Amino acid sequence: MKSSMKYVWGAALIIFGILVLFGRIGFLTSLLFSLTWPMIIIGFSLLFFIGYMSKRPRGVGLLVPGGIFFTIGMVLLIGELISYRLVWPGFIASPAVGLLLLYIFGDRSPGLLVPIGTLFTVAGTCFFAQLLGLWAVLWPGFIMAPAVGLFLLYLTDTSKSGLLIPVFILTGISVVFFTIFALGTIGKYLKYIVGAVLVIVGIKMIIKKPSANGYDSEDYYEP
Repeated sequence: MKSSMKYVWGAALIIFGILVLFGRIGFLTSLLFSLTWPMIIIGFSLLFFIGYMSKRPRGVGLLVPGGIFFTIGMVLLIGELISYRLVWPGFIASPAVGLLLLYIFGDRSPGLLVPIGTLFTVAGTCFFAQLLGLWAVLWPGFIMAPAVGLFLLYLTDTSKSGLLIPVFILTGISVVFFTIFALGTIGKYLKYIVGAVLVIVGIKMIIKKPSANGYDSEDYYEP
């Protein structure tokens, strides 16, 4: 055991020495600091999960803050390691994660599905809008978000058909706005699309091999 540990300590000293030589020790300490506080938040969330495990099924409410803090910690950790550009919608989804855990491991109260569906839809809209750079097109997803939550509630009890009224209204409004702004975005690039098609057709006409009788159409007959 002691003989193997000397290699571990030796490698660690070599890496540390290289960082010192090249003036990268500040980078190392900065990285460690930036990763420490997300790990603290994740560790804090684990206390809620441990509390639930020790009290279950009575401590199911502890899963809500546990899920929220765990999601926030993971978003911060990924953001510090890579980038916040695509992961920041996780902050919006964090309450939905906690409520989803409460729904799964609790008494499955149907009312929880409304905020769960709404928040996940909002977070998903932000994610895809950020990923594709189409905020001007995908923003109607925010209007549809409550419709998703209400539709999930309807699925738990299909006899409550009245829930479909706001679902259809909100969905219809969001689809109309999405169509309008999508066509507007496509219109900006329409000249490029039409121009490219005309160029391709023109090139095809130029390079098209004529028929043996000197005419482009094989169906040509002299009168």
